Amino acid sequence: MTDINDLRAPVLAINNLPNVDSNYTMHYDETNNIRRLHLTPNGLNVRVPQCFVLGGIAHRGAPPLLGFEDLRTVLRLQNSTQELKLAHLGKGDFLNLLNCSKIETLLDWLFSQNLFVHYHVLDPLYWSIVDVVDSVVTENGNVHLMMIAPMLKNDLYSILRDNVETTADLLGQYTYPDVGHDRRAAFIAELRDLLEIQRQLLPPFNFQMLRGLLQIAAKLDVLPYLENEPPNVLIDGFGDFYLQRIALFRNSTHILDIETMIEAYLRDLDLRDGNARLRNFSFVDSKDHPWVQVSDVIAGLLGKFFGFVNRTPAPDINYARSQFTDRQKRSLKMLTHLIGRSVEECPAFVHYVVSLEDHQRREGVLGF
Repeated sequence: MTDINDLRAPVLAINNLPNVDSNYTMHYDETNNIRRLHLTPNGLNVRVPQCFVLGGIAHRGAPPLLGFEDLRTVLRLQNSTQELKLAHLGKGDFLNLLNCSKIETLLDWLFSQNLFVHYHVLDPLYWSIVDVVDSVVTENGNVHLMMIAPMLKNDLYSILRDNVETTADLLGQYTYPDVGHDRRAAFIAELRDLLEIQRQLLPPFNFQMLRGLLQIAAKLDVLPYLENEPPNVLIDGFGDFYLQRIALFRNSTHILDIETMIEAYLRDLDLRDGNARLRNFSFVDSKDHPWVQVSDVIAGLLGKFFGFVNRTPAPDINYARSQFTDRQKRSLKMLTHLIGRSVEECPAFVHYVVSLEDHQRREGVLGF
């Protein structure tokens, strides 16, 4: 049995989240759900993991009634279209999608309906490597080290994401995260060598701080999150991220597209709100739920956006924006308004597990 209040209490204790206990209807879909990320003899099972996005549309109370014919009319869909997908509105990367007239139409329409968007975004590679920093910080116990942990995680990620194949090879040699006691010193030594090779990627101060962290790591007797772990398994599923949303917004109704693995995961937890069984979520066939179809488009568009942010250095982002067409400018402005209105309503509508650098790149595009 799992009481969701035990999960949400630590989040509420350290964050100001107005309206998180309000009654919303939250529709969901997802994109880039690789289901499992692990190391193989040939590298990662997914060569270049993309940002996982779980999200969609939210509305106070019950959402407006929406039939598929309404979507067909608003978005000028072909008569042969029976279910809305992102590909029906546009194709290509984020920049191409911003230049599609139907994407602009959808964003304008969503804003006019007084709807909110909500999403959880996860960078799988970043999530996988932060245990290195957390292990050192936890075992060392230095408060100042804890305060700069986000910066250290960002910098370690910067040197490891520069060449994903090299990173996968390094992690695979040590059956990461199950590095273990006997191989720990060699693993840390290889990270230090890689840092020296890649030092040009970091400002001098950041380089020195990360080198200092790895020097501390070499002297510790235990690295807690790098021992007695399932070998070669970086992510064993995304169920926890569904659970976080359902638990945090416990007074809301959560309507999710069918995902049998997630259904089984949540069912096995026997979720409770205090003594009462938790009944605030359901899985539905998207063909019968137009708002879930709209959520599919939003999750897909956001997946493209965070992929663009993740793969594009800040100077290149700035250059791309300087070349925007009028439609791209209008579409981005409306997407920004939608997200901004949603954050103002409830900051918990958006949640990020990404590096500090990717936060900064996102802010460079959205302005927040």
